[in-house]
Amino acid sequence: MEKTEAEKILKEKLETAEKILVGIGSEWKKKEGTEEEEVLHAAEKLKNFLDGKDYYIITSLPGEDVDRLGFSAGHMAVPHSVSFTEEAWKHYTLWLSCTLNRNTVLLELGENYKDPSLIRWPFEKTAMLNNKAYLFRVHKIFSQVPEELSGKSCPVAEVSFKLVDDFLERV
Repeated sequence: MEKTEAEKILKEKLETAEKILVGIGSEWKKKEGTEEEEVLHAAEKLKNFLDGKDYYIITSLPGEDVDRLGFSAGHMAVPHSVSFTEEAWKHYTLWLSCTLNRNTVLLELGENYKDPSLIRWPFEKTAMLNNKAYLFRVHKIFSQVPEELSGKSCPVAEVSFKLVDDFLERV
C-alpha cells in the first residue's frame, strides 16, 4: 500500500483507538551514526505520542537494545531480556486479553521472521479474533499480511522507524 494512503488510514484508526499494541522488531536494533540518531528520535516521538494512551509494547529486541529507547518498563514486554519474568508475561497477556471487542490498533514496526511466534503471528491472530482490531505491518522487506486479514490490515513497505518519525511529525 502507498505510504500516504497507509498514513491516512493509520491516523483515522489511531483517533478512535481504545488500545494500542506496538511490536518493535529488529529494524530498531542499535545502529551506528546518523541512523542510530533517527531510531532514537523516532522512539522519542513514539513515546510522547503514546503518553496518556492505553498502550503496551512488546519487542523482540534484547534488553540492552530496548533500554536505549527509553520506553516505560510498566508498559513493555521484553521476552529476550535476562530480567524478563513470568509475572511480566502475565501482565502483558492480561492487557492483551482486555483488547477483545475494543478498537485496537496493532502497530507492528520492523519485525522480521527471526521469531515470528513473538510478534508477527500473535498480531495476526489478534487481528483475526478481534473484529475491532486493525493491523499495520511496517517493514522495508517483510510487510506482507495474510489474505485472511484483507480489510483489517495495512502492509507498509517502508523502514519502520523512518515512517514513525515522518508520521508523528505531522500528527
